[in-house]
Amino acid sequence: MQNLLRKLAQDRLIWFVVFGLLLFAADRWLQAREQQIIKIDLPLVEKLVAQWEGQTERRPNARELDALIEGYIREEILVREAARLGLDNDDIIIRRRLAQKVEFMMADETVEALPDRQTLQRFFEENRANYDAPETLTWRHVFADTETVAGKLRAALNSNEDDWQDKGKPFMLNRQYVRQSELDLSRLMGTQFAAALFQQRVGDWGVPLQSAFGWHVVKIDTRHTAQQAAFEPLIERVARDYQKTQRQQAMAAAWDELRGRYEIELLPIEGDGQ
Repeated sequence: MQNLLRKLAQDRLIWFVVFGLLLFAADRWLQAREQQIIKIDLPLVEKLVAQWEGQTERRPNARELDALIEGYIREEILVREAARLGLDNDDIIIRRRLAQKVEFMMADETVEALPDRQTLQRFFEENRANYDAPETLTWRHVFADTETVAGKLRAALNSNEDDWQDKGKPFMLNRQYVRQSELDLSRLMGTQFAAALFQQRVGDWGVPLQSAFGWHVVKIDTRHTAQQAAFEPLIERVARDYQKTQRQQAMAAAWDELRGRYEIELLPIEGDGQ
């Protein structure tokens, strides 16, 4: 037995393993000890003060500062205990919040300086459809619940439109609209209604048009032609749109790069034997 112990004591591999285990145990102990230490330093206090000032627009007094620090300590202890107990595992709210924080970090990293005038001008021309004013209509209508009633109303209105607001059935929305684009009309009355109305002649009470609400007899008072936008008055808006577009493109590229770091395994789903 003594010879065996002497040989083990002389074996360098045994000592290497023992020394490694001791280092591992010491490291785990230090990590556990570190988890029980809450450090309150100047940057943290300045952060708490800044948050207080943002909410109250004044600096905290000594008593309020003590309460802020104690509140932070309480929150930190509870957060660490929750993590120790594994309460953050499979929590959908925490998962989404963490994902949002990473997205915010990615967005902050993609913010670029304002581009030069030539770049903005080119972006404006490439996306002119977003800035030009489309053709719009100023129109009014009388509401009916059936196509037959709407047809009779049309004949009466084209003969005499006095007191047109009092004709037909009550309508939950407006009876008259100013400068509405086809997109505006589509959102309000539906795409078929909007397309048909933009084909109607100005000045007449047209054929009854159907919407999700019922039937309408419509008169176009004014057709406003489309207007090309000028670059100069919109330069600030163009700059914001350019930066937004660049940020979206950079975010998409960053996501593709991040996604490429992971390998997705589709595991087979076992059937129920039926």
